[in-house]
Amino acid sequence: MNENLYGLFDEILISDYLIKDEGSKKIIEFGENAKYGIMETYSIFPGVIISYIDMNVDDMTDVFSESNISPRMLEINHCSEGRYAYQVGDDSIIYFGKGDLCISISDVTKTISDFPLGYYRGLEIFMDVDVANNHIKKLLPDFNLIEFYENLEQNKGYVLVRANERIDHVIGELYDVDDRIKDPYYKLKCIELLLFFSITEFKNESRISLSKKQSDIIEMVKEDLTSNLDMKITIDGLSEKYGISKTTLKNCFKEVYGKPIYKWRKEYKLDYACRLIEEDEYLLSEISEMVGYSSPSKFAQAFKEYFGCTPSEYKKSRLSF
Repeated sequence: MNENLYGLFDEILISDYLIKDEGSKKIIEFGENAKYGIMETYSIFPGVIISYIDMNVDDMTDVFSESNISPRMLEINHCSEGRYAYQVGDDSIIYFGKGDLCISISDVTKTISDFPLGYYRGLEIFMDVDVANNHIKKLLPDFNLIEFYENLEQNKGYVLVRANERIDHVIGELYDVDDRIKDPYYKLKCIELLLFFSITEFKNESRISLSKKQSDIIEMVKEDLTSNLDMKITIDGLSEKYGISKTTLKNCFKEVYGKPIYKWRKEYKLDYACRLIEEDEYLLSEISEMVGYSSPSKFAQAFKEYFGCTPSEYKKSRLSF
């Protein structure tokens, strides 16, 4: 079922990919030996596929091309981990993160601009509305999928809903389903999700979109923050360098990466320090200097607050394997 949807990967994929049939599911591996990640997919109804996404890639142009596909596709994305970026129209990029839900149509949204954190976990439901509508109406006579699609088309082509308890209730259970009931359970949850849509007035009130210029500036800011970890970098300095107000800089950075600038950089430094410890090529005092701490004691304190152990304890545990 839904071989027409799986066939679309030929149109949109640049990287090598492999589809493995495993009974009721198909595993799609992106890149050689799943270099870029995998999707675990299940056909729910004709024209409807649910997929669990586990990707590790910075730039999706390494994987997907910007191709117009012929079916009218409705895409329902829920983020479990990481952040996801959509380019919408000619000069607008929206971002969403953990717990957020994005409903979009493929002929308005363009290719994914990137996964800003370099990884993404979540689920996505693909619906070919012209194929799926008749099957959905047999179960939900009062719900018209094509009409829902066309209404969304008039509302900029997407709706972004920030994490909330209602979404957690409807979507959260899909991440832990007993293999013995997956097929009927997915069908039930798909219908529940559409019922949820039918009684919900979606608004994009909390949406913050970035222009392509703003997105490019934030990418350059990130490069500054990660290139010289031992250097002090200020928001004042970044604001002046890139000709952007401090408020806009802070808001845009948080929208792209999900955290304030200083918090994001601190955690990046400590994560990088972990990698250096695992490589076992430097003394802990050297690593402390490399990631910008004025003394090993301050580095150890920050490390323990973040990871729950000291650098020396972490090194001992990692090197004992």
